[in-house]
Amino acid sequence: MKVEWGSLVSLDYDALLDSGRQIDSSAVNGPLRLRVGEWQNLPGLGPKLIGLEEGDERLIRLSPAEAFGDWDPDSILTMRESRLGGDNPLEDGDTIRVEASGGAAAVCRVYRLEEDRAALDFNHPLAGEPLTLFVRVMDVRQPA
Repeated sequence: MKVEWGSLVSLDYDALLDSGRQIDSSAVNGPLRLRVGEWQNLPGLGPKLIGLEEGDERLIRLSPAEAFGDWDPDSILTMRESRLGGDNPLEDGDTIRVEASGGAAAVCRVYRLEEDRAALDFNHPLAGEPLTLFVRVMDVRQPA
């Protein structure tokens, strides 16, 4: 049975950055199950699975836009460090949780500290990184 739009696919996989660092694997987290065309975590993966069959293995290269997105300078927000609260002083590279007055929360990385201001990076931590996946199609279920 071939993968098509809407198929429910189960994959064994290894995900690597260009540095060779493995960032995820089905050996650690179990098989990846996704519905082709609906899964948004790696938007470029689904289209590259079309036509594969159970048992097929592929090395799939995703550009940054197809993986975790391009790094977007508009996703940097600068604010006074005193507005961030907390008891511990911030350092470049820290990951923090920020809550808006309406109750919405987001996780970001401290991108740069200057005087009393902190630049916060709300990009995905792997934004701008191409990704290489080795996948093995374990199961394909056709759309209902």
